[in-house]
Amino acid sequence: MDIMQVRAAVVEGDAKFGEAVRRGDGAAVAALYTEDATLLPPDSDPIKGRAGIEAFWKGGLQMGIKEAVLTTLDVSTAGDLAYEIGGFALKIQPQGQEAIEQKGKYVVVWKKGPDTVWRLHVDIWNSGPTVIKPS
Repeated sequence: MDIMQVRAAVVEGDAKFGEAVRRGDGAAVAALYTEDATLLPPDSDPIKGRAGIEAFWKGGLQMGIKEAVLTTLDVSTAGDLAYEIGGFALKIQPQGQEAIEQKGKYVVVWKKGPDTVWRLHVDIWNSGPTVIKPS
């Protein structure tokens, strides 16, 4: 598959992620992951499988995550796997509090399924003072 097609699929997946967060739909976020995906959140144990990932994101949405903007900086492929390096900006507004923005960076390993849909397979991120910029 052409790298530009893979990059377009990754960018589309990131957009769907952001749309699901804005709707507050943890199940839709989890559906973007493979069944056996691994989530590696900061300061937490790994979470394996779509059900656990759904519970994680539902918890985050309930705690006040209102928006997630994902910016793809680099994509590379190897067969049915691709990796993405990107930056994120989250808008978080817990009940009764002022909204804050959290920025950081991430690496996602994407996996193309038998249905030819690219899904998040391994997802790791951490916060930083600013979103990294392409060089």
